[in-house]
Amino acid sequence: MTEEQLVKSLRRGELSALEELMDRYTPYVSSVACRILRGRRADAEELTADVFLTAWDNRDKLRPGKVKGYLGAIARNRAFNLLRANRESLPLEDDVLLLAADGPDRALDKKEAARMVNEALSRLDRPQRELFVRHYYYGQTVQEAALAMGLNLSTAKTWLRRGRETLKTILEQEGYGHEAVYDIGADG
Repeated sequence: MTEEQLVKSLRRGELSALEELMDRYTPYVSSVACRILRGRRADAEELTADVFLTAWDNRDKLRPGKVKGYLGAIARNRAFNLLRANRESLPLEDDVLLLAADGPDRALDKKEAARMVNEALSRLDRPQRELFVRHYYYGQTVQEAALAMGLNLSTAKTWLRRGRETLKTILEQEGYGHEAVYDIGADG
Protein backbone atom coordinates (compact mmCIF):
# COMPACT_ATOMS: atom_id res chain seq x y z
CA MET A 1 0.00 0.00 0.00
CA THR A 2 1.43 3.41 -0.94
CA GLU A 3 1.47 6.21 1.60
CA GLU A 4 -1.20 8.02 -0.41
CA GLN A 5 -3.48 4.96 -0.26
CA LEU A 6 -2.71 4.61 3.44
CA VAL A 7 -3.69 8.22 4.15
CA LYS A 8 -6.93 7.83 2.15
CA SER A 9 -7.80 4.67 4.09
CA LEU A 10 -7.05 6.40 7.39
CA ARG A 11 -9.28 9.32 6.45
CA ARG A 12 -12.09 6.85 5.74
CA GLY A 13 -11.65 5.54 9.28
CA GLU A 14 -10.41 2.07 8.33
CA LEU A 15 -8.82 0.40 11.35
CA SER A 16 -6.73 -1.81 9.06
CA ALA A 17 -5.03 1.39 7.86
CA LEU A 18 -4.18 2.29 11.45
CA GLU A 19 -2.63 -1.16 11.88
CA GLU A 20 -0.61 -0.63 8.69
CA LEU A 21 0.51 2.80 9.91
CA MET A 22 1.66 1.29 13.19
CA ASP A 23 3.42 -1.63 11.50
CA ARG A 24 5.21 0.75 9.16
CA TYR A 25 6.25 3.50 11.59
CA THR A 26 6.41 2.04 15.12
CA PRO A 27 10.17 1.36 14.91
CA TYR A 28 10.80 4.95 13.79
CA VAL A 29 8.52 6.60 16.38
CA SER A 30 9.90 4.35 19.11
CA SER A 31 13.49 5.23 18.23
CA VAL A 32 12.69 8.97 18.38
CA ALA A 33 11.12 8.52 21.81
CA CYS A 34 13.91 6.25 23.12
CA ARG A 35 16.64 8.60 21.94
CA ILE A 36 15.14 11.45 23.98
CA LEU A 37 13.87 9.41 26.95
CA ARG A 38 17.09 7.46 27.48
CA GLY A 39 16.67 4.64 29.97
CA ARG A 40 12.92 5.16 30.31
CA ARG A 41 11.64 2.33 28.13
CA ALA A 42 8.15 2.21 29.66
CA ASP A 43 7.64 5.94 29.07
CA ALA A 44 8.91 5.60 25.49
CA GLU A 45 6.52 2.70 24.81
CA GLU A 46 3.55 4.60 26.23
CA LEU A 47 4.51 7.71 24.27
CA THR A 48 4.81 5.67 21.05
CA ALA A 49 1.28 4.32 21.48
CA ASP A 50 0.02 7.83 22.23
CA VAL A 51 1.55 9.15 19.00
CA PHE A 52 -0.50 6.71 16.93
CA LEU A 53 -3.66 7.55 18.86
CA THR A 54 -3.01 11.23 18.10
CA ALA A 55 -2.44 10.43 14.43
CA TRP A 56 -5.73 8.52 14.34
CA ASP A 57 -7.59 11.37 16.04
CA ASN A 58 -6.04 13.84 13.57
CA ARG A 59 -6.07 11.65 10.47
CA ASP A 60 -7.64 14.40 8.36
CA LYS A 61 -4.42 16.42 8.83
CA LEU A 62 -2.17 13.69 7.44
CA ARG A 63 -0.57 14.39 4.06
CA PRO A 64 1.03 11.79 1.79
CA GLY A 65 4.81 12.13 1.85
CA LYS A 66 4.76 13.90 5.22
CA VAL A 67 3.39 11.21 7.54
CA LYS A 68 6.77 10.12 8.89
CA GLY A 69 7.79 13.69 9.69
CA TYR A 70 4.44 14.37 11.33
CA LEU A 71 4.74 11.29 13.56
CA GLY A 72 8.36 12.11 14.41
CA ALA A 73 7.50 15.68 15.36
CA ILE A 74 4.71 14.52 17.66
CA ALA A 75 7.02 11.96 19.31
CA ARG A 76 9.84 14.47 19.74
CA ASN A 77 7.61 17.19 21.17
CA ARG A 78 5.84 14.86 23.57
CA ALA A 79 9.11 13.34 24.77
CA PHE A 80 10.57 16.79 25.46
CA ASN A 81 7.33 17.82 27.19
CA LEU A 82 7.61 14.76 29.41
CA LEU A 83 11.18 15.66 30.33
CA ARG A 84 10.18 19.27 30.99
CA ALA A 85 7.30 18.12 33.19
CA ASN A 86 9.78 16.13 35.26
CA ARG A 87 12.24 19.09 35.22
CA GLU A 88 15.05 16.96 33.90
CA SER A 89 18.01 18.71 32.41
CA LEU A 90 19.51 17.65 29.13
CA PRO A 91 23.22 17.86 28.28
CA LEU A 92 24.11 20.45 25.65
CA GLU A 93 26.30 18.74 23.07
CA ASP A 94 27.95 20.31 20.03
CA ASP A 95 26.60 17.64 17.71
CA VAL A 96 22.92 18.20 18.51
CA LEU A 97 21.86 17.96 14.88
CA LEU A 98 23.87 14.83 14.12
CA LEU A 99 21.62 12.18 15.63
CA ALA A 100 22.33 8.49 15.30
CA ALA A 101 20.68 6.86 12.31
CA ASP A 102 17.55 4.83 12.98
CA GLY A 103 18.21 2.64 9.97
CA PRO A 104 19.26 2.77 6.36
CA ASP A 105 15.91 4.16 5.20
CA ARG A 106 16.34 7.22 7.43
CA ALA A 107 19.79 8.29 6.22
CA LEU A 108 18.58 10.44 3.34
CA ASP A 109 15.69 11.94 5.30
CA LYS A 110 18.00 12.90 8.13
CA LYS A 111 20.60 14.40 5.81
CA GLU A 112 17.96 16.53 4.10
CA ALA A 113 16.38 17.62 7.38
CA ALA A 114 19.78 18.38 8.91
CA ARG A 115 20.76 20.36 5.81
CA MET A 116 17.63 22.51 6.01
CA VAL A 117 17.89 23.09 9.75
CA ASN A 118 21.60 23.83 9.53
CA GLU A 119 20.96 26.27 6.71
CA ALA A 120 18.35 28.08 8.78
CA LEU A 121 20.48 28.08 11.90
CA SER A 122 23.56 29.26 9.99
CA ARG A 123 21.68 32.50 9.25
CA LEU A 124 21.57 33.22 12.97
CA ASP A 125 24.42 34.67 14.99
CA ARG A 126 26.25 32.10 17.13
CA PRO A 127 24.58 33.15 20.44
CA GLN A 128 21.15 33.09 18.80
CA ARG A 129 21.88 29.66 17.36
CA GLU A 130 22.97 28.36 20.77
CA LEU A 131 19.78 29.68 22.37
CA PHE A 132 17.64 28.07 19.67
CA VAL A 133 19.35 24.70 20.14
CA ARG A 134 19.17 24.86 23.93
CA HIS A 135 15.46 25.58 23.86
CA TYR A 136 14.11 23.52 20.95
CA TYR A 137 16.46 20.56 20.89
CA TYR A 138 17.37 20.19 24.54
CA GLY A 139 14.11 21.27 26.07
CA GLN A 140 15.42 24.02 28.30
CA THR A 141 12.84 26.64 29.18
CA VAL A 142 13.46 30.09 27.73
CA GLN A 143 14.28 31.32 31.22
CA GLU A 144 16.76 28.47 31.87
CA ALA A 145 18.51 28.97 28.54
CA ALA A 146 18.65 32.76 28.98
CA LEU A 147 20.07 32.40 32.48
CA ALA A 148 22.69 29.87 31.34
CA MET A 149 23.77 32.23 28.56
CA GLY A 150 23.63 35.41 30.65
CA LEU A 151 20.79 36.90 28.58
CA ASN A 152 17.86 39.08 29.46
CA LEU A 153 14.59 37.08 29.15
CA SER A 154 13.00 39.47 26.63
CA THR A 155 16.12 39.32 24.44
CA ALA A 156 15.99 35.52 24.52
CA LYS A 157 12.32 35.54 23.48
CA THR A 158 13.06 37.94 20.62
CA TRP A 159 15.95 35.78 19.38
CA LEU A 160 13.78 32.67 19.47
CA ARG A 161 10.98 34.40 17.56
CA ARG A 162 13.45 35.49 14.88
CA GLY A 163 14.89 31.97 14.72
CA ARG A 164 11.42 30.49 14.23
CA GLU A 165 10.67 32.99 11.48
CA THR A 166 13.95 32.19 9.70
CA LEU A 167 13.38 28.43 9.96
CA LYS A 168 9.78 28.74 8.74
CA THR A 169 10.87 30.83 5.74
CA ILE A 170 13.53 28.33 4.71
CA LEU A 171 11.21 25.34 5.13
CA GLU A 172 8.57 27.06 3.01
CA GLN A 173 11.20 27.88 0.37
CA GLU A 174 12.15 24.19 0.32
CA GLY A 175 8.55 23.22 -0.36
CA TYR A 176 7.40 22.28 3.11
CA GLY A 177 4.06 23.81 3.99
CA HIS A 178 2.81 25.20 7.25
CA GLU A 179 2.14 21.70 8.65
CA ALA A 180 5.89 21.02 8.61
CA VAL A 181 6.49 23.84 11.07
CA TYR A 182 3.31 23.57 13.14
CA ASP A 183 5.18 22.58 16.25
CA ILE A 184 7.42 25.65 16.35
CA GLY A 185 5.03 27.61 18.53
CA ALA A 186 5.25 30.76 20.60
CA ASP A 187 7.14 30.84 23.86
CA GLY A 188 5.74 31.72 27.21
